[in-house]
Amino acid sequence: MISFLKTVVGLVLFFVAAAIALTILRNASRQPSTIISDSECNPPCWSGIQPGETDASQVYGILGRLNGVSKDSVMPEYDKDDNLIRIWWYFEHPVEDGTGSVNIENDLVTAINILTVNSLKLADLFGRLGEPEAYWAEIGRGENREYLDVTLLYPTKGCAAEVVIDIEDGAKQVEIRDGTSVFRVTYFAPETYQDLLKTRTLIDKAAIARSGYFAPWSGFGTIPLEK
Repeated sequence: MISFLKTVVGLVLFFVAAAIALTILRNASRQPSTIISDSECNPPCWSGIQPGETDASQVYGILGRLNGVSKDSVMPEYDKDDNLIRIWWYFEHPVEDGTGSVNIENDLVTAINILTVNSLKLADLFGRLGEPEAYWAEIGRGENREYLDVTLLYPTKGCAAEVVIDIEDGAKQVEIRDGTSVFRVTYFAPETYQDLLKTRTLIDKAAIARSGYFAPWSGFGTIPLEK
């Protein structure tokens, strides 16, 4: 019996040590979000893709040479008239971002979207871009949860960043912190800001269906659920 227990304990310790080793190796090799690590150009340009200037063929060329982009995942999306409207791709290890896409209109990039779930915190984003000028907030509802969907807006810099904060039962506000995870970052040409606000590019909800509010950004702290 004692020998059996020793064997079980030994196996448990082995698997625990293996899990710790794998975690250490993964953390040692992981890269920060491409929002932070990109040194090719400054926002709203990303890895050489410039909203309003880069065309679709150039996008394919850039993605084809970027480390961390899964080349087999790059795919186009067309509308019902066979016009190219989007190019999608997945990132691969060691890049921690999830997916990326560019919106296309008349063969030119209008926006760049990077899904940054678990790869980017607000403190890091603000270190790159500074603090936003304003934000949009709206209550969302999912399965067994309520959350506040907040879009931080940089109209003059050509950036929007979405964060999703769970709402505790009975709460009338949520707290946004430097460690809050960023869900998605979007780059766009600043001159197109007002036009893009009418679409789902910056705020992922049709303008006619929105029920939230805009407010000036005043720093980290609490955000009311409704105004």
